[in-house]
Amino acid sequence: MNIALLFFGIASISNVSGAEKVFVEMANRFSERGATVYTIWNDSPGVVPYYPFNSQVKQVNLGFGKIKAPVSYKVLREISKGLHLNIKNRVDQYRTDKLCQAIRKQINLSKIDVMICYEFNSIMVANQLSQEKIPVVAMCHNSVEDQIASLTTLQRKEASKVTAYQVLMPSFVDKAKKFLNTDIYCIPNVVKTIPDSFVADLSLCKKIYRIIMIGRIDCHQKRPLIAIRAFLKNASRFSNWQLHFYGPITDSEYKQKIDEYIKVHDLHHQVIYEGITDMPLNVLHNADIFAFPSAYEGFGLALAEANSVGLPAVGFAAAPAVNELIEDKVTGFLATDEDDFARKLTLLMDNRALRVQMGKAAREAMKTYSPDVVWGQWEELLQKVVHKRIDE
Repeated sequence: MNIALLFFGIASISNVSGAEKVFVEMANRFSERGATVYTIWNDSPGVVPYYPFNSQVKQVNLGFGKIKAPVSYKVLREISKGLHLNIKNRVDQYRTDKLCQAIRKQINLSKIDVMICYEFNSIMVANQLSQEKIPVVAMCHNSVEDQIASLTTLQRKEASKVTAYQVLMPSFVDKAKKFLNTDIYCIPNVVKTIPDSFVADLSLCKKIYRIIMIGRIDCHQKRPLIAIRAFLKNASRFSNWQLHFYGPITDSEYKQKIDEYIKVHDLHHQVIYEGITDMPLNVLHNADIFAFPSAYEGFGLALAEANSVGLPAVGFAAAPAVNELIEDKVTGFLATDEDDFARKLTLLMDNRALRVQMGKAAREAMKTYSPDVVWGQWEELLQKVVHKRIDE
């Protein structure tokens, strides 16, 4: 099978974010399973992907960098937004046309069996290239509320043209059906099986115990300050506990707010920002609890990786995807608010046996998302849409 993966909604392929990781991982795994894979994105010339592709994967960077549409198109777009006019976005269409022209010059589309889109910009490109002759599968990498419900009426109409739309959690299927008129399938992210040597031994008696957070430093989705405040409410009782948080700073003002809060309230210097880690498994291996204060997720790769290493987690009951990955009182705790988050952290910090019990349950739960299971589901979906188009 010849598969084209399209990803145009990113700032750069050199980013360390989860969607870029899934993009590269999918390309590598499909190629290993015998497919010919074309990865197509647009970045500045010569930019190197943060996550490495296998040598078999055909990499196509269109090389435009940021595409600047005519000023008149931008003005019209802003006027239509202000007046809530339901008209075509000329800026998006300009970029789509430019990307499509470049792809046609570099890819023989007659050889492509199916196209997979990573976000809405790629959907527009794929639909224009396909002309309903090539099956198109779209992916939703975050919650339905964040990535589908937020589309305009015209964008939802465009998204409904795809052959199939993939979402990450079972509860997202019915939510997506409220906005899209196409087939919806649930296929989760892959969670790698972790070797026993990397599994956290929570039974050990330690001088220092660690709570870990991994995620972007931003105030809208990842919200690390909530977990920091929750930890510091009771940190004075737990002098041998520390909270280490990792991730790129995407909101410098929010990071400054975190720093100021830590300076005032972290009396025993128990909260430490570690920057970006290239070795998350090593970090998680030496941890005891995973804190995950996200407002919403599409899946929560960092949470899943922590679970697979055998760490119990604390998240929020109202957070989409988080409230499905964490089984409350089994693999961790789901909190109702910040004070409850603090209470749930304290329960785990106070009880080593509970940490061990929940950690084992969390590791077992992640087997549902093993590579063989998830890539098998993807292959089944792709075969289905390709054969459906042939039958038509």
